[in-house]
Amino acid sequence: MSNRYKEVVTHVNQHRRAKRESYALSLPPVLLFGSIAALTFFGLIFAGPLDFAILHRYCLSHPVAVTSVSLFFVGLAGLTIKWYQVTVQSKLTSKAAQTLQRLLVDGEDIAASQRPEWLAASWQAQPAKIQHSWFGNRISRVIELQINRGRRHQLEADLKSLSEADADRQHESYSLLRIIHWAMPMLGFLGTVLGISQTLGQLDTKMLATQQQDAMNQLTAGLYVAFDTTAIALILTVVSMFLQFGISRLEMNLLNRIDSDSGDGLIGYLSDDPLDSQIALMEPLRELSTNLLQAVQQLTEEQAAIWGRSMSESFRHWKSWSEDASQRIESEIGNRVGESLQRHVSDLQRIQDEGNRQVDLRLQQWQTTLSDQARQLQNQQKEIIRQTDTMHKLSESVVDLRGLEETVHDSVARMENVTRIEEASLCIGEAVAVLATTLERAGAFRTPTRPRMAKKEEAPPETHADDSQPATPSQRKAA
Repeated sequence: MSNRYKEVVTHVNQHRRAKRESYALSLPPVLLFGSIAALTFFGLIFAGPLDFAILHRYCLSHPVAVTSVSLFFVGLAGLTIKWYQVTVQSKLTSKAAQTLQRLLVDGEDIAASQRPEWLAASWQAQPAKIQHSWFGNRISRVIELQINRGRRHQLEADLKSLSEADADRQHESYSLLRIIHWAMPMLGFLGTVLGISQTLGQLDTKMLATQQQDAMNQLTAGLYVAFDTTAIALILTVVSMFLQFGISRLEMNLLNRIDSDSGDGLIGYLSDDPLDSQIALMEPLRELSTNLLQAVQQLTEEQAAIWGRSMSESFRHWKSWSEDASQRIESEIGNRVGESLQRHVSDLQRIQDEGNRQVDLRLQQWQTTLSDQARQLQNQQKEIIRQTDTMHKLSESVVDLRGLEETVHDSVARMENVTRIEEASLCIGEAVAVLATTLERAGAFRTPTRPRMAKKEEAPPETHADDSQPATPSQRKAA
């Protein structure tokens, strides 16, 4: 490729990068013109030409309504700019299509291999407005792709991809307007909510109780303002959306016109491939290669079938050998495991017999020990029974002794003279002797041998003045 053609390609690339956003809607001018339009509208309302009550009610009754109207004028400014672009581009497209048809007629004598470079150079020589138009950008991009690729058998695919890319950019250019169309109804609903809350907050309950008509008038007036914001927002949104639909249809029609004019002209002019003759010469080689590939494929399939049969046979032999080997291994392992289990069972039986013998021996020892303990307990029980009987007899003797003691006490109390006291003493002595004899016979204790009592001839004891007094308990115990 010559230096001239390289310069052409470089210029086309720069031009494409500079006009990549040709469909986009620039935000600063939209905001500027929209703000100017909104201020002009509100100024006309306050100045007098548009001083109507309905405009004051729906456009100036609430800050949300003012914001909705301002957004509408911003969107209207964007739609106006889009309409102006479509109008200008429609005129430029007509001129550019006529220029392209003229260039294609003039370049019929150019060799097919040099047509893309010649068309790029001729298109570069056209006025800047035609080159920078949407149609001019499409032609420049197609020529660039054809020059970079070197062959034209994908010209239709290039045209289709460029058409889809332009349609996507055209759709994205309405992003700001779609946001405005979404925001205006939301602002209307917000104004309604704020108006209702403000009205309810300012409602006087005392007035509602006393002056119901005035209170209802105040409430309805507040509700009018609240719902007016939603009404004006919805109306402006509907108007803006219809305007956007109309302008969008104009742009789509223009893009369809660009697709048809560029395709009809370039496909007929650039579809001849300079390599078609070489392809015709290489067609026999291609057929030979195809036949060779088919033969190789058939041979590969046959070889694969042979390998498959060989693998199946090998697998069958391997499976048979594996089954025999597994059976032998299984039988050998079974024999070994059976012998081991038999030995293990014998050892367990022997250990169990030894354990049973030890348990029986221990049980016999425990039985002997328990029998001895039982005999000892029986002997102790007999001894306890014998001691219990003895204690019972002793308690009965003590009871008898207490009865005798009381009898002695009563007898001593009744003594009136010395004779009777002596006789009573002799009786008590004899009673004590009888009691001692009884206790000795019972085996409770043994009394030492006492000397016999003195004969009656001995002198009687001296009587004292207080012998007639009854004996004290200590004296009775001593007696």
